[in-house]
Amino acid sequence: MVFTIRGRTFSISREDVERVLEKLDPEPLRGRAKYYIEYRGRRYPIKQVISAVTGLPRVAFTAMHAYRILTALGFEVKELSPKEST
Repeated sequence: MVFTIRGRTFSISREDVERVLEKLDPEPLRGRAKYYIEYRGRRYPIKQVISAVTGLPRVAFTAMHAYRILTALGFEVKELSPKEST
């Protein structure tokens, strides 16, 4: 699928994301990072995933961009419960 973030166009497939996740260690979910996807039993913050796939710094896009891209590719984006996010 083709996505545009801040005027730049990226062609990203689910397989592209999965390939990146195979080599990526998930960062802890804390602070503002409360949305994540699960892949092979591990939780990855959604902005970490999109940054790794596109090469963009996290300040270049919003969590909503990451959410939209990942759900369009068939990933289920989950939210930490209030108890987990403290």
